[in-house]
Amino acid sequence: MAIRSTDDLKIQLDKCGYTDLKQGKTRSTVVVQLEKGSDREGALRNIATKLKGRYNPSGGTSSVGRAEMGTYYVEVKIKGGGGSGAGSDITKLAESAQCVYNAACYAKKPYTHDGLKGASSKYDVDEKIENVLTKLPDDWIASSKLVAAQLKKKFPSTTYKHHRGSAWVNNLYTHVNLLNREAGKPFGDANKWSPADIWMVTPKGATVNLTSAKTFTELNEMLIKNFISKDIIGVSLKKCVGRVNYKELNLGRERPTFKYERTTTGLRGFFDSGDGYLFFNGGKAQFRKFGTTWQGELKGKNANMGKMSGGPIKGLVDMIIGPGKTFIPQRELSERNDETIKKFYDWYTACPDTNKMDEYEFYKAVMEKDMNWFVSKIMTTQLISIVESMSKKNKDRFASGLVNYAGSESELSGPYAKVY
Repeated sequence: MAIRSTDDLKIQLDKCGYTDLKQGKTRSTVVVQLEKGSDREGALRNIATKLKGRYNPSGGTSSVGRAEMGTYYVEVKIKGGGGSGAGSDITKLAESAQCVYNAACYAKKPYTHDGLKGASSKYDVDEKIENVLTKLPDDWIASSKLVAAQLKKKFPSTTYKHHRGSAWVNNLYTHVNLLNREAGKPFGDANKWSPADIWMVTPKGATVNLTSAKTFTELNEMLIKNFISKDIIGVSLKKCVGRVNYKELNLGRERPTFKYERTTTGLRGFFDSGDGYLFFNGGKAQFRKFGTTWQGELKGKNANMGKMSGGPIKGLVDMIIGPGKTFIPQRELSERNDETIKKFYDWYTACPDTNKMDEYEFYKAVMEKDMNWFVSKIMTTQLISIVESMSKKNKDRFASGLVNYAGSESELSGPYAKVY
């Protein structure tokens, strides 16, 4: 029977067992409402087959497309919402879903429930597949499809297994954490070594013993070699809308460079603020206590660029000027006594923007401040005095190290691909 109206379409849909129908946003569209957890793409494919139409995965505005019968269309929605139900924190769900969609894309399977489940031999994730099938929001479904197609274009091997939270991933990051401890904790967390959210690994890549690496440099060299051969690919994910941008990072020794401009121990004066700043071309870094811990926060022209905690800052200082001029950690400067105030005064006098004070005047001024100010300011003053003692070349290197650490592009960061 030829479909000449939406009433005709509704009658045919009812005969196919789809009885919960409503008018779509256009006069030629009918919406089929399905129960939570239903396979929306599978339903559209079924409707298109039974009504002798076609399934168009990119038709309409839904992430799962529509069935098209000439100039009449069928869309599907989940009762009570667009199939979301994932809540606000969907990191684990979205990253696991990307592995599942990748596997289906590489295997040329449809993005139906059966198709996604059918690619299970090619993904290893720590989220339940039922949650991926029923709780992934529409915007993340659309993003997962776009990213899967882009990654397949860049890395066409059909042998990849796609990992998130798997034993392979856990083994890698257990070793990364070990290397971090042995190196004096140059990274506050493993994401600053690599922000990869998922890993694509060929059978050849799976045989590489990454845990044999004795240093970050050795581990990174192994990963670079296997990135270039396309056997081990770490991927950092962002939600993509309409298009996918792609970038490869840390595949060589070169890193972005930034120029040191100046420092200040307080925009409103030394004793009127607990912070200090380092300015570089393109932004500034503010140093102060954030909650209970002292750290630096990078601020660019339009947004915050990330934080760098005390441990990595010490590691960066030591890497640039060596351990001879040790950066003292917060735990050793958290008590206000004669020894720490003496150090504080020495650092104060070494900073170029501070007013001249004798030691007794400084002592009285410091004792009037609370402990939160004391810890925040002594750490900041120490750092600025050290940076100001550096050569121009090392000041630039320090500024570059701050920015690159925040962007997971430090000298010790590993290779990865970024989709955004």
